[in-house]
Amino acid sequence: MPRKPRVLSSTGIYHIILRSVNQHIIFEEDSDYQKFLYILSDCTKKYDSKIYAYCLMDNHIHLLIHASSDNISTIFQSLGTKFVRWYNLKYSRSGHLFQDRFYSVAVEDERAFLSVLIYIHNNPVKANIVRVPSEYRWSSYNSYYGAKNSLVDVSYAYNIAGSKEALIRFFAKASGDSDNALFANDHPETAHFFTDEKALSVFKKITNLSSTSEVYTLSKRERNDYIREMRKSGISIKQVARIMDISETTVKRIYKAEAK
Repeated sequence: MPRKPRVLSSTGIYHIILRSVNQHIIFEEDSDYQKFLYILSDCTKKYDSKIYAYCLMDNHIHLLIHASSDNISTIFQSLGTKFVRWYNLKYSRSGHLFQDRFYSVAVEDERAFLSVLIYIHNNPVKANIVRVPSEYRWSSYNSYYGAKNSLVDVSYAYNIAGSKEALIRFFAKASGDSDNALFANDHPETAHFFTDEKALSVFKKITNLSSTSEVYTLSKRERNDYIREMRKSGISIKQVARIMDISETTVKRIYKAEAK
């Protein structure tokens, strides 16, 4: 079946989602996040586009971007090619990292723009990685509060809201976040929950591997033993599947089987 043509935005603004192949974990170290943002900055300058918001999650990326219809595909082709080339060299891997086609939604009015802005910045909260958006390091949220970030254009959102202060009040109302919402002990982390960052740390400790890209060097028996250890350590089936690059069904089958 032929692909449907991409819906072009009359405003030139898009909500973009880049997803990894098979939910592969994209960002394992700080340098991975930093390199992606560096390349993204380079591409936006080269193709005369603007970034209004970003959020880099472990296996997918959200962007709120302004770009011409002629450049939108070129930007992400260039971004993907440059980052994947660097990533594959760093982790001694080959092949695709991102799904072939990025997902895009045309943002046609100011109300939709503000809704997407909130949605993107709330991703880490909904994923139970942080309690409030300001705690997450790899999004543009804090740039709207004055944190220095040359990649992000905050003026457009300020203008829509009427002022910086008005936008911050909108953020507080929409996300339930405010300077007084300091509830560090209200939602303690349960022992069974692992963020992907912590799951990766456990994986490296159990396997003595430096990255998930080295899983292919394991024998089948080693891999299966490590899967059982990871599950016993509290890492979820979905996380184990992503880290080991196998299906959730296979993880369940291995974990249930008796270790030989």
